[in-house]
Amino acid sequence: MSNPIPPLPFPDGEPDETEDVPTREVDGDEVLDPDANQDAVDSHAADIAATQSTEEHGDPDLDQR
Repeated sequence: MSNPIPPLPFPDGEPDETEDVPTREVDGDEVLDPDANQDAVDSHAADIAATQSTEEHGDPDLDQR
């Protein structure tokens, strides 16, 4: 089994590349907005935003394993 390394926070002054990713709040959690224009979303930044959201709030699918 591998030991994944969690993403490191951005150093002060570094731009956050996930700030342009469209999100919305669902049940108190910030999730990617499925209604956003998919052509305008940077998939790399969206993956980072989704990973950060899962790590902050826990992934129910992973908790059940």
